[in-house]
Amino acid sequence: RGVMRVKRARKVRKYLRYYRTCHGFRAPYKVLCDGNFLHAVSQMKLGDAKDVVVKYLGSPAKLFTTRCVQHELRGMGAEFKEASFAARRCEEVKGGPEPPSPALESVVAAVADGNAERFLVCTQDEKLRKMLLKESPMTPVIFCHTSGLQMEPPAEAIGSGVATRRETGEGLSERERRTLQQEESAADVARVRTNVRYAKPKARGPNPLACKKKKVKEPKSASGAEQNNKQEGAEKKKRKRR
Repeated sequence: RGVMRVKRARKVRKYLRYYRTCHGFRAPYKVLCDGNFLHAVSQMKLGDAKDVVVKYLGSPAKLFTTRCVQHELRGMGAEFKEASFAARRCEEVKGGPEPPSPALESVVAAVADGNAERFLVCTQDEKLRKMLLKESPMTPVIFCHTSGLQMEPPAEAIGSGVATRRETGEGLSERERRTLQQEESAADVARVRTNVRYAKPKARGPNPLACKKKKVKEPKSASGAEQNNKQEGAEKKKRKRR
């Protein structure tokens, strides 16, 4: 689980870097939630919706919803009561369709015309996700999964060589280039390299002390007194035998 959590964190940082560089998204992020997403968070017992989203993005965020979403949740019975309370705690998006218009249309309207408010959309509605992919491809889409929150890959970055153009600066405006340079310079602070070169240690020969041959110790010769005692003892033994 820990490995997967690290991979998800790296992936969302990569996607957010793309949206910041290419579409001008900035923290604190504006996150637009629909009723299906708020209900999924409560059903999966992930906690407060705002805390879950902020933890996933790794940056401060404000949660928004539309009046149509709030109206839809109030009419869906006791099962959606917690989601309805969560929607009331969100800030309302100004303008757009009025109830009883479908909640889906109000979310699409909020990100229409190039998503000027730079909303990130949280939804479980597959139909809404497809509509956003088609009509507002620059809008990040987040959804609940069994393993936690996940973000759809940027539509414009799939197979389009955006990463390569970001590295070379091709196709980017002067403002985007400056932003990218600031992010890269901030990321490079942690891995600063110096031009100091250290001399490599030269190869040396074997240690002369280790190559010395060991001296063989000669056996100590017995003293004269000990030799005389041995001779006397031998003579006594011979006399006894006689």
